[in-house]
Formats: sequence, C-alpha cells, structure tokens
Amino acid sequence: MTNPTPVIKINPKRTLIFLMSLVAALIGMSIWGQHMRFFGVADIRGTWHEFLIDLMMTAFYMDLEGNIPTYINALLLFIPALLLAFIGAWKNIVKDKFRFQWNALALVFFMLSVDEVSVIHERFIKPMRAIFGAESFFYFAWIIPGMIAVTLFGLTFLMFFLHLDKKFKWLFFLSLGVYIGGVIGGEMVSGYFAANLGLKNYTYAVVASIEESIEMFGCTFIVYSLLEYIRHYLPDGITFNPS
Repeated sequence: MTNPTPVIKINPKRTLIFLMSLVAALIGMSIWGQHMRFFGVADIRGTWHEFLIDLMMTAFYMDLEGNIPTYINALLLFIPALLLAFIGAWKNIVKDKFRFQWNALALVFFMLSVDEVSVIHERFIKPMRAIFGAESFFYFAWIIPGMIAVTLFGLTFLMFFLHLDKKFKWLFFLSLGVYIGGVIGGEMVSGYFAANLGLKNYTYAVVASIEESIEMFGCTFIVYSLLEYIRHYLPDGITFNPS
C-alpha cells in the first residue's frame, strides 16, 4: 500500500481572523503594559504579580526589540516569504513568465524577516541624521533610505503587479499599501511625537504601539492575499511529492 501524497490546505479567512485577533491582542497588552508603566498599579500582590507586571511592560511593548511582538512580526514576514517560495517553485515548474519576480519577492520578505530580528534598518538612523539633520517626521531617519527602497521596489515590480488578475492586483496593492503605510507613514508619525515629546511618555507609547500594529496588520493582509491566490489557482492545495 502506497502512502498518500502529503497535501496542505489552509483556509485564508480563518487564518486572517486568527492573525488579526493575535495582533489586536498584542496591541491591547502593549498599551495596557505602558499604562501601568507610566501611571502605576494600585497595589502589587506578591512576587508573581510584580513579575507579570514587569512582563507586560517589557515583553509585550511593541516599540521594543527582542521581545514577543518582535518575534511575531518576524514570523508574520517569514510566512509570506514561505508562501511566495511555494508559489515561485510552482511557477518555475510551469515556466511562468514572471517566475523570477515571485522568487525575488520571496527573498525580499525573507530579508525583511531577518531585518526585523536583527534591527539592521535602525542602524541607519545616526548616519542619516548626520547627513540630513533629520527632525520632526524624519526623526527616525532610517525612513529616508527606506523611502528610496520602497520607490525602487515599486518600479521594479510594477509590471509584475499589473499583470495580475484584477482581484489579486487589488488585494496585493491594498495589503502592501497597509504594510508600507505602517512601516514608513507610521514611523513618520511616531518620529513626530518622539521628536516633540520624547520616547518616555504614555502618548508616544500608544502612538508607537498603533504604528507597529498597522505594519503587522499589513502583514496579515499579505498572508491572506497569498493564501487566496494559492486557493484560487491551486484548489487542490500545496502537494509535496518526496520522489
């Protein structure tokens, strides 16, 4: 008796609801934790209560690095990289005209996932400030090379996105728009508040949490769009054939 070929099928809508709920929960914990940080807690009931409060203030704050939201955000970027790699492998088999773009997009999202963990982009802040003297909306000056990178990305993949069917053209444009809006636009808003109020206040903490969440919501929409694409063109699911 031969073993059946493994097939993976994922429901796009259920995945979207789960990921959006996860991000919403992270926003709530981030803002709640910062509320406790800046306004205090009525009373601390023992060592474990103090431990949980400290955990809420640091491990779930969305503007810090190396904590739970960082891991979730990196994972949300890695999932599209994985899905794009699957699509790219399929496009390679059928010799699709745009197979190289699918594979290039997989590499882009993989690098974004790596950057989220290693925080490479933030290393551009000091040299960019030294060059441009960035203030206000450009307080986090890494967005200057970031905007250049987004422009180059748009020019490079414009024809690729335009060739997609109308449904997926809009899905990808909207999901990428939300993601880029969170990464660049949200960072500009956060930078404005940071430049005028500083980083250590509740207002900035709320703004930064919301800004990070928009980026994460954008990732969830990208995952949904890719799963819808797979469901539409590969209704039998992703098949793995070891032979």
